[in-house]
Amino acid sequence: MTHGMVRAPQPEAVEAGALVLRDGGNAVDAAVACALVQTAVDPQMCGIAGFGSLHIHAPALGVHQVLDFHSRAPLAAREDMWADLVEAETEDGFGFVLEGRVNEIGYPSITTPMTLKALSTALERWGTRPLAELIQPAIGYAEDGFMIRPHVAYYWSLKSDSGRVSTLQRLQSSSETRRIYLKADGSLRQPGEVLRNPDMARTYRRIAEHGAEDFYHGQLAEEIAADMAANGALMSGEDLAAVALEDGEPLWGSYRGRRVASNPPPGGGVMVLEMLNILEHFDLAAMSHNSPDYIATVSEAMKIATVDKDRQVALLGDVSDHPVRRRQTRTADRRAGRHLHHHGRAAGYPQRHRFRHGRAAGGVGAALLHHLGRDRRDQPDPAFRAARAGGQGLPGAPLLPRLPLRRGTRDPPER
Repeated sequence: MTHGMVRAPQPEAVEAGALVLRDGGNAVDAAVACALVQTAVDPQMCGIAGFGSLHIHAPALGVHQVLDFHSRAPLAAREDMWADLVEAETEDGFGFVLEGRVNEIGYPSITTPMTLKALSTALERWGTRPLAELIQPAIGYAEDGFMIRPHVAYYWSLKSDSGRVSTLQRLQSSSETRRIYLKADGSLRQPGEVLRNPDMARTYRRIAEHGAEDFYHGQLAEEIAADMAANGALMSGEDLAAVALEDGEPLWGSYRGRRVASNPPPGGGVMVLEMLNILEHFDLAAMSHNSPDYIATVSEAMKIATVDKDRQVALLGDVSDHPVRRRQTRTADRRAGRHLHHHGRAAGYPQRHRFRHGRAAGGVGAALLHHLGRDRRDQPDPAFRAARAGGQGLPGAPLLPRLPLRRGTRDPPER
């Protein structure tokens, strides 16, 4: 690919993706390589056992779709299992505080791991390089170590967040995370120090040799299931075997005469489109970027969209085919957004792991997601929607994969 852009929080991940593009890989190859390195060098914010949403636009293949891989509540979860444990809503309104923090730390809070399945599927469908090749840089950073960067250390040192457990408390919550991420005296590692995770390297090598399915059906799955069973988790080997992705169409909107595509619920695209719908009525350029008026206007638009999300989307449980979602999709279609300039194929993948809800499975070195009962879509009754009729719920948190498309890209027909 002669033109392209790779964006990620950590430079090691960006470099991995850029090198794939330089060597002839396509955007999907680069996105996967970038994402895998990100799991190694920023492990508390993303991981192969996390969740996300992948938005791909490949005109040459005739593909423009969203691959959704939000985590599911375990099959053993019940809607009322934590109904008597709710203490308060978090200060930011994005979750609840439960007695014993059972929704944040401990094995019962773990949800199903989705990310590795999504990355492997994307490569099989649209990539040109094998997973075994693209995972090699991540193996190197896990085995040889990476330099802890200031933002990673900053996240580790965060205190209680809006009523949630602090990052340090989460890292201290199990022997595996203490062994990997803390010093012998229990203190946090500092910027500039090197962190190695040989267990992660071992796991990634096995994935390279046996494929992603080993994580869900093979030896790795057996190791994870045994660790879950030994420690009272709700998640089991049955949940791993049942992991499945969902294909969907982008959610379309318009902004000041241009078209923008984002992801549908349970992702946060509907919020972005509503924000744009509101903001197009204001002359933002005249306000000057980050001026008091600019910040106040954008903040109000974000608040209004968040309230609408909570009232009309977040408490629906399974929102994949609900009248409110369909109505919001049509409304967004009639409104507006702007595409940024890009050349050729693009793949947008905002992954999440939020290790503040994660635990490193014994000997695996990759953290599982502690997310059950944290967000509004999976809280105890009446807000807890973890176990839908089909047996698995949609915890989901807002993810916003918006693909930049070049001017002149053919839009879908107006609805």
